[in-house]
Amino acid sequence: MNAAAGPPPVRHTLIRFALISALVALVGAIAWRSLAHVAHDFRPADALAALAAIPPRAIVGAVLLTATSYALLTVYDMLAQGIVGVRAPIALTMRAAFTSYALSHTLGFGAITGGSARLRIYGRIGMPPAKVARIIVIAGVSFWIGVGVTSGIALAMLRTPLDLGLTTIEPAAAHGAGTVILGAIAALVAIAALRPDVLKPLRPIIGTLGAQTAIALAVVSTVDLACASLALYLLLPHDQWHFARFMLAYAMGITLGLITHIPGGLGVFEAVILSTLPEGATDAGIAALIAYRVIYYFVPFSLALVLNGAIEAVGIAPMARRVTAPARAVLLDASPMLFGAMSFAGGLVLLLSGALPAEHDRMRSLIMLLPLPFIETSHLAASLVGTALLLVAPALSMRLASGMRTARALLVLGALFSLAKGLDYEEAAVMLVMAGFLQLAAPAFYRGRTGAFSTHNLRWLIAAMIAVAITCASGAMFYETATFRSDVWWHFALYGDGPRYLRASFGAGVLMTAFALREWMTQPRGGGGVRVLPAEVMARAIAACPRSDAMLAHTGDKHFLIADEGDAFVMFRPQGRTWVVMGDPVGPRERWSGLIWELRRLAHLSNAPLCFYQASEALLPLMVDLGLSVMKYGEEAIVDPARFTLAGPRIKGLRNSRARALREGLSVTLVAKTDIPQWLPRLKPLSDQWLALHRGSEKGFSLGRFDADYLSHGEMAVVMRGEEPMAFANIWQSGDGGEMSVDLMRQRGDSPPGTMDLLFTELIDLAGKRGFRRFNMGLAPLSGVTGGRLAPFWARLARGFYHLGGSVYNFSGLLFYKQKFAPTWESRYIACPQGPRGFFAVGAVIKLVSGGRG
Repeated sequence: MNAAAGPPPVRHTLIRFALISALVALVGAIAWRSLAHVAHDFRPADALAALAAIPPRAIVGAVLLTATSYALLTVYDMLAQGIVGVRAPIALTMRAAFTSYALSHTLGFGAITGGSARLRIYGRIGMPPAKVARIIVIAGVSFWIGVGVTSGIALAMLRTPLDLGLTTIEPAAAHGAGTVILGAIAALVAIAALRPDVLKPLRPIIGTLGAQTAIALAVVSTVDLACASLALYLLLPHDQWHFARFMLAYAMGITLGLITHIPGGLGVFEAVILSTLPEGATDAGIAALIAYRVIYYFVPFSLALVLNGAIEAVGIAPMARRVTAPARAVLLDASPMLFGAMSFAGGLVLLLSGALPAEHDRMRSLIMLLPLPFIETSHLAASLVGTALLLVAPALSMRLASGMRTARALLVLGALFSLAKGLDYEEAAVMLVMAGFLQLAAPAFYRGRTGAFSTHNLRWLIAAMIAVAITCASGAMFYETATFRSDVWWHFALYGDGPRYLRASFGAGVLMTAFALREWMTQPRGGGGVRVLPAEVMARAIAACPRSDAMLAHTGDKHFLIADEGDAFVMFRPQGRTWVVMGDPVGPRERWSGLIWELRRLAHLSNAPLCFYQASEALLPLMVDLGLSVMKYGEEAIVDPARFTLAGPRIKGLRNSRARALREGLSVTLVAKTDIPQWLPRLKPLSDQWLALHRGSEKGFSLGRFDADYLSHGEMAVVMRGEEPMAFANIWQSGDGGEMSVDLMRQRGDSPPGTMDLLFTELIDLAGKRGFRRFNMGLAPLSGVTGGRLAPFWARLARGFYHLGGSVYNFSGLLFYKQKFAPTWESRYIACPQGPRGFFAVGAVIKLVSGGRG
């Protein structure tokens, strides 16, 4: 009774593995020995010269054939999917095929490298590993069928003996071998067509292989191999080399390379090709093989890494963002000035490199790759790019998006020209790294409206001019006086460092002079924004505004800066040399930053300090970013209409005052916007009397005035006693329906006590009935400013003015009056430049809000 057959002993497996390894090593050693023998007279300089001599049309043809070959590789996977019974999206199939073959061609061990890529890519859509494995096997079989067909045809067409160094293939033997190979493949196709049951044992691996599919696989793989081999054939000196001989050598080369599993068949493939070259073509053959390695192997391999790296990075992006968030925040915050300095430094490096002598060894290598006119032009262009990097630096410091895009392009150009003018790869690497970091920090550069070279920054311009002068002086120290003769300017030579320095310095100087003249001739005029706000902008901006003081846009005494989107604006007014901003920007919060920074730029162009008046806490971060000194100016009294009540002991005084006004026969009449023109003649004497009583005149900017056009934009509330108006106020409403307030409030000198109390209580009640969430009673200046010994100077000064100036301005009385309504208080701020300019700015604000004219 025989025992059941078991697996072979471990000893036999080890022996078989050792024999196969020894055979592979022997083949590899023989191939490398043959390569050393063929290339024993190889000199790098000769190969470089031969590489430079390859016609451009041959390189273009090789690239196109390589692209065709890799495109056909996709068909392998598509046919294999049809056999296995699965279907993947075409884009995914193209990625899987391209990646797997790019890896296996370059790294070898196709089952591991290319197979792993297919498992990873197809596994993303849930394809079972068993089916992926069958696709890998079918694609591999297809490739070998193509090798067989190609080899068979080449052998059958061989007319003269083919010397391979170690052996020679005679035509008779080649014809016989070719016939056998082609016959075997034809038999396989016939069996698949006529007797498919013979291939039944292979179905678990390759599935049902019909005749049409087998023929398609053979045709595609043969055309693929033909394109791949023809790409190399175009690069070789093939004048006296028949394509059939070359095809046979190519097929044998890739076969031996795959057998040895040396990555890419490196050395083995080259040995076979070089051994079959015509006499005296070794240098040209080596050059062609180098170019072929780059075109067919290195470029697809690099593209596969970049493509899959980018796709896989999407999956880990959330985790990477969490890890890098702190560093990214610091980078974005510090990037404007940092990249401005880096751009300036990069420009200085390019200018110095253009002024100093080049390394002659690198120039000798460069002339083999590029013609002299291109080198000369690149040298001049590098210096011009360096000058432009100096000039774009202030745009980066101002966070201009146009500056970021321009600097990024200039850095890439600087890297290319650094290589083309002298193989200065160190400079090129620095430029590319800077461009990469600039791209990472792109979100920090978000300001628009301004060109990259339109910043009008005098200090940066002077620094750039000094940098150009330093580089010119540095270069002058390296060259003799004879270099500066007029005839030398037009001397073009490989080692003509002096003439190149003169041309580069002249070009940089001309560019810098032209830019300086442009800056001088296009200095911006004072002022900014528009004087008339378009009605559609006003409507869109106010609709999204939660504050009622946006109605100050109707006073007619302001300038407006409008967002590009047309749904936001900021209002300001020049006062002397100072630009004073009134309150917060009006419109969506996401527009604020762009508007404020653009206004800062315009003020800078006019050499005007920027100051903010009655800004809210929401604007504090931006004012700090601008480097302004922020001071608390006072507090606004906010009443919640839904909670306001006249009941309770706390409101007793207000309740009694209102009751007294009602006993005096006072009532409040609401005047619609359409009726205001007919009321103004009755209210004008009251307004004039109030101004005379207070010995004042109409103010402006932060307050409205008695003007028909201004008052017609909202309702009015009038306190009447019989037919006589005793007091009035115009009503503001926010666009979002959340806040109501009053602006212009005036009463007759003989109005009964409690007149204004009645007016306010009725308006608060009206706000509650209309669903407003806030009633803004206006600002109490200097309220809430703490002025202890340790407080800032401004706070101590304001607190003292609050107490000592009470007899004139009655600050405490205003605060006491508004306290009767039990409001909550919200801080308002002034922000102005630090140092002496801040005092002048505050003076401008005081003059402006008191009725002074700019």
